[in-house]
Amino acid sequence: MKPPVRTMIAVAAPCLAALAGALPASGQENPPAASAPDSYHAPEGPPTEDSTETAKPESKFHRMFFDETDGKLDFSRLLEKGGFFPMPVIITEPAVDGGFGIVAQFITLPKEKGGSMTRRMAGAVKTGNGSYGYGYYQSGSIADGRISYKFGAGRGKVTLTAYPRLLPAGLEYTNKYDYGVLGSVQFHLADRRFSIGPLLDFRQIHSKIDIAGLPEQLDDVFDRKLNTGAVGLGVHFDDRDNALSPTKGSNLYAEGKFNLDALGSDREFQSYALHGYGFQPLSSDWRVGAKVEVDAVRGSYPAYFASSINLRGVEARRYQGGAAVSTELEATRRLDDRWSIVGFAGMGYTDAGGKRIYADSGTIVAGGAGFRYRIARKLGLDAGVDVAVGPGGAIFYLQFGHAWGFGMD
Repeated sequence: MKPPVRTMIAVAAPCLAALAGALPASGQENPPAASAPDSYHAPEGPPTEDSTETAKPESKFHRMFFDETDGKLDFSRLLEKGGFFPMPVIITEPAVDGGFGIVAQFITLPKEKGGSMTRRMAGAVKTGNGSYGYGYYQSGSIADGRISYKFGAGRGKVTLTAYPRLLPAGLEYTNKYDYGVLGSVQFHLADRRFSIGPLLDFRQIHSKIDIAGLPEQLDDVFDRKLNTGAVGLGVHFDDRDNALSPTKGSNLYAEGKFNLDALGSDREFQSYALHGYGFQPLSSDWRVGAKVEVDAVRGSYPAYFASSINLRGVEARRYQGGAAVSTELEATRRLDDRWSIVGFAGMGYTDAGGKRIYADSGTIVAGGAGFRYRIARKLGLDAGVDVAVGPGGAIFYLQFGHAWGFGMD
C-alpha cells in the first residue's frame, strides 16, 4: 500500500510508517567505505620569518560539519562517527495542513567493503490538522549481507479527505492507529542483486467520519474499527550504485500482501505493487531517471486502503481507486561537485475497479523543478527542495535522499 501522507513518510518515515503501510527498505545499500576523519598537520619545516605563532588545528566543530577535501558543509563525518543525526521534520503536504516533528537517526556504516549500512530511526510528528505519529524503524542486513531486513512499529492518528464517487466534494475521515507493525526479510540469491522474502503487516485502526447525513452506501465502507493481519511475498532486483541518492542502475520489485481471517484480519483483501525505478548518466554533467508504479487492491478492502496516484505536485490520496498507475521522468544537471538542479514531469491514472467506490480519475499530469546539495559526500547523500505544480496548484517538498526514496526498495 502507498502511504496516506507521502511527504510525512518521505521525511519522517519512522513516525508514520507503521501507520501508512510503506516503509523504506534497506535493499542493497552499498555506500563507499567511509574513511576516518583526516587529522590536521601543521606545515613541515622551520617557521617563516613572518610566523608569530604555531598554526592551530581545526576545531572539533569544523572537522565534524565541514568536508576535509573542499571545506564545504558536509555531514559525512557526523554520520560515520557513531551515526547520530537529529533531523528536524518540516511537513509541506497540504493534505494535512503542514506540520513539524523531529527524528533521531542512527546510521552504522559497514566495516567490510560491500556491506550494508544499518539505519535506526525514532521520532514523532504533528500536523496542522491534528494528525500525529510516533514510532521506530530499523533496516540492515545479517549473515554477511546475504539476508536484508526491515521492520517498524508505531502509533498515531491521520486525518485526510477522501473523494468517493458519491461525494465528489470530499469526505474527511480520521484513522487512529492503535498500533501498526510491519516487517520484511529478503534472502539474496547467488547473484546478490536478486532477492526474495516474506512480508508482514498488522494494524488496529479506529475510523471516524465527521459528517451529517452519511449516505447509507458508505456505512460499511468506513469501518469504525478494523483489525488487519497480512502476510505476503516480495521479489526484488537492485543494482543501484547508491540506495540513498542513486545516479546509475535500477530497482525493481513485485509484492503481494494477503489480509486473512486466520491472521486476525476483520476483512479479507489483497494488495499488490509492481514498481520499477531506473537511473542512467548521459554525460559527466547530465543524468536521467524514470519510475513506473502500479498499485492495486482487491477483495473486501476498506476505502482508505484504496490505491492512489503518487506524484510530486499531486495532493496525497487525492485520486484513489482499485488500481493506480504513477509514472515520472526526471533530468538532473550537475553544476559542480556539490550542487545540481533537477526538472521532472509525471502523469498518473486510477481505475475505479469493480467496487466503484471511486470514479476513474482520467489522466492526471504534474511537474516541476528543484535543486540538490550533496550533504554527505562519502555516503553520496543529497538534500534539497522541489516545487511541483499539479491539478490543485503548487506544492513544495523538502527532500532528504532521492524524491523516490521511500517508494524504492
